[in-house]
Amino acid sequence: MSSSRGTALFSSFRSSQRSAPLSVSDEELIFSQASSSAAKFYGNSNAENTARLDESLVELIRYISNIEKAARLSLNNRHIKELLGYTPYILQASTTSANTRSRFYRLLFNIAHYNVPIRRYMACDLELCGPIFHCLKISLREELGPQNLIDILRVIQVLTYEKTVALASWTNELISFLISEVNREPEAEWLPYCVAILCNLATRSKSACNRIKKSSTYKTFCKRTKDLLLHDSRIIVVSCLVLIGYLEEVLRDMVYCPQNVEQTFKCVFNVLIQGDDDCLMTRQIAADLLRRLIVSDTPSISSVPTLATTGKDILNYGYFTNFIQETANLLVILNPRLEEATKIYDLFLSFCSLQILRPHVCQAIIRCQPSEARLTTPILAVLNAARMSSYEAINGEVPLKALKLLAYLLSEIVEPNEKIVPHIPIELIVELVRECVSTEIDLKKDNVDICCRRSQLGLRLAEVCARDEDIRSHLLEICSARLCSNIANYQFHQNPVVMYLTKPPLQRTETLESWSMSGISIVLELCRLLAVLKDHSRMHKEQYWQLLKDERLIPFLAYAISYGDHETVLYAFKTYSHCAQVHAFQTHLLAEMVASCTLERRNPLNGITASSKTTPCSSQEEKYSGERLSHPRAEHDERSVKALDELLRKVSIEGCNLKDTKTSELFAAFERKIELLQARERDLESLVRAKDEALAQSEKLRIQYKNGVGAANFGSDLEISKVRSVMQECEELRDQNQKLSAFLETAKHDNEVKLQALRDELRRSTLECERLRVENQSNQKLVDSYTISCDELKKKLETASASVFEHQQRSNLFEREKSDLAAQLQVVKCEADRVIKTNEAEIHNLNSKIAQQAANIEAFSHENKDIRRQFDEKLLECETVKEQLAMLENQYNSKDKELASVRQQMLNIEQRLVAKEREYNAAVKEISLYEEKLSLKEREGADRLAEIRMLKQDLENRTKELTKLEKLRVAMLSLAANSTD
Repeated sequence: MSSSRGTALFSSFRSSQRSAPLSVSDEELIFSQASSSAAKFYGNSNAENTARLDESLVELIRYISNIEKAARLSLNNRHIKELLGYTPYILQASTTSANTRSRFYRLLFNIAHYNVPIRRYMACDLELCGPIFHCLKISLREELGPQNLIDILRVIQVLTYEKTVALASWTNELISFLISEVNREPEAEWLPYCVAILCNLATRSKSACNRIKKSSTYKTFCKRTKDLLLHDSRIIVVSCLVLIGYLEEVLRDMVYCPQNVEQTFKCVFNVLIQGDDDCLMTRQIAADLLRRLIVSDTPSISSVPTLATTGKDILNYGYFTNFIQETANLLVILNPRLEEATKIYDLFLSFCSLQILRPHVCQAIIRCQPSEARLTTPILAVLNAARMSSYEAINGEVPLKALKLLAYLLSEIVEPNEKIVPHIPIELIVELVRECVSTEIDLKKDNVDICCRRSQLGLRLAEVCARDEDIRSHLLEICSARLCSNIANYQFHQNPVVMYLTKPPLQRTETLESWSMSGISIVLELCRLLAVLKDHSRMHKEQYWQLLKDERLIPFLAYAISYGDHETVLYAFKTYSHCAQVHAFQTHLLAEMVASCTLERRNPLNGITASSKTTPCSSQEEKYSGERLSHPRAEHDERSVKALDELLRKVSIEGCNLKDTKTSELFAAFERKIELLQARERDLESLVRAKDEALAQSEKLRIQYKNGVGAANFGSDLEISKVRSVMQECEELRDQNQKLSAFLETAKHDNEVKLQALRDELRRSTLECERLRVENQSNQKLVDSYTISCDELKKKLETASASVFEHQQRSNLFEREKSDLAAQLQVVKCEADRVIKTNEAEIHNLNSKIAQQAANIEAFSHENKDIRRQFDEKLLECETVKEQLAMLENQYNSKDKELASVRQQMLNIEQRLVAKEREYNAAVKEISLYEEKLSLKEREGADRLAEIRMLKQDLENRTKELTKLEKLRVAMLSLAANSTD
């Protein structure tokens, strides 16, 4: 009973959360028009191009506003990237009108608010904050109004929320403006945006915090921040709490002290739960603050998260469980595709990463019960989010986070030997595990890492559910031994870790794909699952021992131990404890591979030798020659540097064909060249520092000698000559130092020029690779469509050939039937003539009867008119009597209904007569059809005679009905006479 109810609730919730698909063709068309208009405006900003651009922007804004906010846009649409690429130039152009800029503000905000990848692209790659701040200065200078200012600040708030936002010189001016607006009295309507932007900048950059502290009105700003804690706007309150934590130490100690931190937590939880519909990103800021207050940013020995000092007493607060449940209810209310829901998942996962908080948080979420306003429980909402595909979720991280949280929740259920069924129906959890473990991993697709992680988390979920007896039997079928073997063999064959670690450390020059570590985690989770299932299935037990004995498992363990995070390393050691049961397990090989990884980390970056440190002089006798110092290089390093210079020369001068070189190799070459230039710059700086130290030391000796200090040490002529030689050498060193300084400045300038050229070339290469990738995808789509069309044409051709052959056979059959039917034609014609004559006679009789019935009907109609006239006269007489008015009206209505029923009966009779005429016409057509088709026989004529008899019977019935109507008329006349009396 509970299972079916949970299934119904789950399906209804999932259908309600599903968003309408976006029309790709409309999106392509609208963005294509907008990008072409922007390109024309960028080339020539005349009135026609300006009007066309404004029209395209209005249409684009309307389109984006009408689509569902969860149906996000994608950077895969090249028209979006082209339009955004023109945006900085258009915003900063002096010929751009205020209306055009205003439309761009609305467009950028609508795109960046919900489309997180595009927001990061705008904030980091395009560095749009600078041009938008330029527009802010224009708005203030030209006094364009408060709404224009709010539109600009909204865009800046959304962009500065990203951690990767590129800060520049505009940041100082923006901070000064924001501080002045916060200190302004009376407060402006754009105050929430100013406080939120300051909160974002303080969170993202220490230099921004220092700039705020150096402000001349910093004390006033701190006092104002303290006063704003009592503001009605939730985003102002939570942003001020963040600013206090980063800026003012005295106020921070007061707000976050043990006596007041409980109220601070309550305030932040309330902001997170209630949100703020009038302001942007309130829940995001509250979730980030709550996470920092409870989970420490400073890791312990490893990367294991720890409990922050401010959150050490969080479990002692009585409201903690209730607030966790109310926060979990947001997972039911919010669309899981939105950034707010993602932040809540991140918050719960950070809580569950702390061993001390995990049981309390999970139990609070599990105990959430459905209500009348919310039929779905949070755990079912998490399950729903976990079942979404990457296409449905838009952001592939959402289902993965839901899967991870679901594994924590179910683990908390099964550990005390409780059942999962009261919380989640078995069929839903089994179907989720089936979908995850059967995830197709295609190495050619971009989402291969997400697919690997989904498979890994699916195996982890299966391992947790396998402890429940009710679900274990289903898991033995889903995660069969054959499937487990296929999963392990696929990773052993496709994961490059095996080939990577079997090479010597110096030959490991390639970069592993990002999905390699996820593939390793799949094998580790598979070992844990088999360890649980082996006690309940013989085939799983055999697969378990076979996996532990496989030598290809050793590179997976070595790489996980050397490069994995704390969780991966823990699982690797647990897997090794299982492998230690196998006597033939090569532990020494595992140790060698782990040691080789350690040597590899000590080595410089794949052929680039680190700069050797300069040893300081131990005595004054150590001299510096005027020759240029160089660091020893290995022979293969020199060859690699020459090869690198040759490759870069081809790319920059000769135009190296990008199709012949991998993009990753080009990027690695540019990065390596940049590192070489930076290393050379560090060498020169260390050389200059050494020269300065030697010069300062010699100058000190010269001064000491000049002042007579230590004259006893320089008593002899030999010592005096040595001092003079040292002074002469110091002069030479000073000259060399000046030359080296000039050379260093020149080298720095050259390096900066080269670095800028390399960055430009890298950017051009990136754009070219992106263009080639898009063209390759479009060509692949065309090839696929052509292949499908060819297959369809082949099938149609085969079908047509078969149909032609079939039609030919049927044509021969028809010819034979035609000759047979021609012989029967004469017989049927004679019979048809006889039937026609008989039917004509009967039809004549029927027509006469129909005419008689029509006359009777006409008489009835005249009589009805007389009755109606009599009723009207009676109504006129009854108008003088008010007391009897209601009764007479009722009588009139009843009589009118009776007349209407009589009229309806007469109409039915007429319709039936018309139907009989139609039947007669049909009979005539059928007779002609006998002649054309030559297929009717004498039996059909007999059927027609039977139909005529039925017509006669119907006429007799109609006659009886007319008799009844006559009696009814007489009764009506008598009734009318009674009413008259």
